[in-house]
Amino acid sequence: MASSPRVLFDNGQHKVLCFDQLVTGDGVQSNQFLIIDGNQHALLDPGGDLTYMPLSLALSQHIALRELTYVFASHQDPDIIASLDKWFLHTNCKVVCSTLWARFLPHLSAAFLTKASGTSTTERMIAVPDRGQDIPLGNCVIKAVPAHFLHSVGNLQFYDPVSGILFSGDMGASMVD
Repeated sequence: MASSPRVLFDNGQHKVLCFDQLVTGDGVQSNQFLIIDGNQHALLDPGGDLTYMPLSLALSQHIALRELTYVFASHQDPDIIASLDKWFLHTNCKVVCSTLWARFLPHLSAAFLTKASGTSTTERMIAVPDRGQDIPLGNCVIKAVPAHFLHSVGNLQFYDPVSGILFSGDMGASMVD
């Protein structure tokens, strides 16, 4: 059974949930976040195969999984977005990522997915330009903020002005002694 998420913000219309400790055994532990505003939902950095099943079960306790609006990908690492094919298969989401990484993400989704849905991977992407972009979510706007060298080239952070939370992803994770 999936563990309950931590509620980081909830004003009745807008909610931010944190899912963590989903990886057991080997693998990189990472946090996944769900922003809910009205009837739209954004999942941030959903991870790879190790997190997909426990995360999708946990999410389904809060939203109708098929109706997931967006998957936000701060960058291309496997612990961030390797499960993209499953999200494309089981939801109607669009993926938000940097323009740089948009050209690589089709490698993560099988050709049969595009045939089954009738849309290509590229049609389900929102490629954020280097300057950043506003992403509408329900009655609010999530800001995709460029953070190109805080972890990797083409890295994005996401700012939720309603909750006041900056989702900084793996900022500083590549710093070493």
